[in-house]
Amino acid sequence: MRTIEAQLTAEECVAFCMFSYFIAEMIIKREYNLYIPISLVDENFKRAQVRDATLTQKFWFRKDINKESPDEYIELSLDEILHGKSEDHFIGLLNLIYEFCKEEYGVDIQGEWAKKKEDPEFQASKLAENMKYFEILSKRVKGKSPTIAAWIRNFVLKHPKYEKDSVVNAEIAADLINAMTAISDNEKTYEDFM
Repeated sequence: MRTIEAQLTAEECVAFCMFSYFIAEMIIKREYNLYIPISLVDENFKRAQVRDATLTQKFWFRKDINKESPDEYIELSLDEILHGKSEDHFIGLLNLIYEFCKEEYGVDIQGEWAKKKEDPEFQASKLAENMKYFEILSKRVKGKSPTIAAWIRNFVLKHPKYEKDSVVNAEIAADLINAMTAISDNEKTYEDFM
């Protein structure tokens, strides 16, 4: 796994860590094949550097990740990689995690999480509590929650002292750092600054 960038909140950091943990465990136990040619990895890195790549770009991914599957690659959005794409029969990594947890641990994390949302007193298993982290990732790839880069761009663009000249002056930078600290300390949310 590639090293993940630190996120602003502990919950966001845990979301990426838990997702990576389950993917790694599935690769080991199910022997999934996520290899793609390095030339396609390079292309994915180029696409990832485009502004709002999370929502606008498609990335090369295996058509089938089973161990003995043929080496076929398709372009998928991050939403399709996580949630699946029916016409190509790619189930999506989150759906694979849900199936894996059901088969490996006997826990229907989606079902338990739905019950927890309906009844906050419902005692979901510790495994099902991971759904709150998967929802963070899900919201980002669906555009329901901004990436940190998008949020920072929006913060600077909307700042009253920003003069649309690509200069982030000391006052804007200080306000940005203060906003990021407030979010990181759980005193405010991203939405408080939008």
